[in-house]
Amino acid sequence: MSRAKTLARRTPHRAGSFAGVPDLRPLRILVAGELVLDRYLWGDVSRISPEAPIPVMRVTRREEKLGNAGFVMANLRALGAEVTALGLIGADRNGQRLREILDGLGVRTRSLVVDDGRPTIVKERMLGSVQTANRATQQLLRVDEELTYSIGPAREAALKARVARELKDADGVLISDLDKGVMTAGLLRELIEGGRRRRIPVIVDPGRERDFAIYRGATAITPNRYETEVATGMKLVDRDAWRSAAEALVKRLGLAACLITLDRDGMYLSERGGADEYIPTTPREVYDVTGAGDVVLSTFGLFVVAGLSFTAAATLANLAAGIEVGRLGAEVITRDDLERALSPDDRGYERKLVSDSELQAILERERRAGRQIVFTNGCFDVLHAGHIQLLSFARSQGDLLVVGLNSDRSVRALKGDGRPVYPASERARILAALEAVAYVVVFDETRAERIIRKVRPDVLIKGEDWRGKGIDGGDFVESYGGRVVLAPLLAGRSTTATLERIRTATPSKRSRASA
Repeated sequence: MSRAKTLARRTPHRAGSFAGVPDLRPLRILVAGELVLDRYLWGDVSRISPEAPIPVMRVTRREEKLGNAGFVMANLRALGAEVTALGLIGADRNGQRLREILDGLGVRTRSLVVDDGRPTIVKERMLGSVQTANRATQQLLRVDEELTYSIGPAREAALKARVARELKDADGVLISDLDKGVMTAGLLRELIEGGRRRRIPVIVDPGRERDFAIYRGATAITPNRYETEVATGMKLVDRDAWRSAAEALVKRLGLAACLITLDRDGMYLSERGGADEYIPTTPREVYDVTGAGDVVLSTFGLFVVAGLSFTAAATLANLAAGIEVGRLGAEVITRDDLERALSPDDRGYERKLVSDSELQAILERERRAGRQIVFTNGCFDVLHAGHIQLLSFARSQGDLLVVGLNSDRSVRALKGDGRPVYPASERARILAALEAVAYVVVFDETRAERIIRKVRPDVLIKGEDWRGKGIDGGDFVESYGGRVVLAPLLAGRSTTATLERIRTATPSKRSRASA
């Protein structure tokens, strides 16, 4: 019995039957497909070129990330899988960079074939901001470097030889086909039939628009709406059409399941034997659909390999895709992302409580979406009207407010014994329940310099009583063009004064005893 089948017996799940993301044993996934280096150029746009009616972008930042099959691998690693890459790269700097990124993620790259006659595929996106602080950011242009004709017999044979070696240890195979010439008919047959012989799942995100027969015998495929319409000749306008198209592909290709992604309409799943499931999407503000199909393949594929039902795996994939389209650019979806999305709505404020490492990843996505980050910090022990005014003012200075909260140890060092009144866990929850606050992060130092450097806010807020004093992180924030803003204070309001009023208003034990 294969390792994947053993896992399937031990982890039976139905859609909606799990309160959180199922725990997985370490799974070995072979990912085959076109590897792409996604390059992002970020900048400011303030004028139109005198040479042509086009915007002029001043580049302020460059990023290089994994795309397509590489992005599938990155998502699998974030979800805890062991990953082996099977594909082709050019004998160029872009290929070296792609391998470096994969190696850095812990992806095995021994089965990457180098082709000195074919460039590494690169997609370069230019994202311009029409305001300062990366607000109103949008994609202006994409430039692709690629060759799309089929690889030659020698390269195909080299990849086939690696398939035979890698399948021996794999628990499942995911195929990301862009139809750029790498995933030949012969290589696809080697992967699909090899997986069937070993009785392990083979999940395919198809790239062909008409020739789906090339995927015959796979365990499942994950086409999008357009690909499905072209492959079946059916217009996917309603639920009846979704069902007819999915069932036709299952029957025609000998699949165990077909999961059609329907963008705003969610997903439709059809299984061999007639079991169908419509999975509606959660309404979200969509920033960018880049990477959504790769997220579906990685999430659906991983949980199918783990032994979950197709329906349960599709439900998690739908959730992951919904998170992805709410972010600008291709962003890895982690187990923490899925866990937060699965948290009950009545405890949604607890999603605001994050570690500093989680916060950095979150804020990077927020900046991509063009949001301006505001930061303030303090003990926030016994919340009062002065705190509320400070936090409301801080929120008004940008798009989202991050609050740095002193730990219990650092409050004692600053305020003395007897403080804080409430432990950090309670203080953090009280802050998170406020509408003005987007995220709360606890830090252990008495000074906030380290956490400010991690957050790297666009605006740093302190109270007016800090005027003329050294503000932690102030010089750092101003060094990259950020602002330090002093908030007006509500007179007579402080935690110390509040505690004193409580003390004087409470009769002593001796007074109560003599009464």
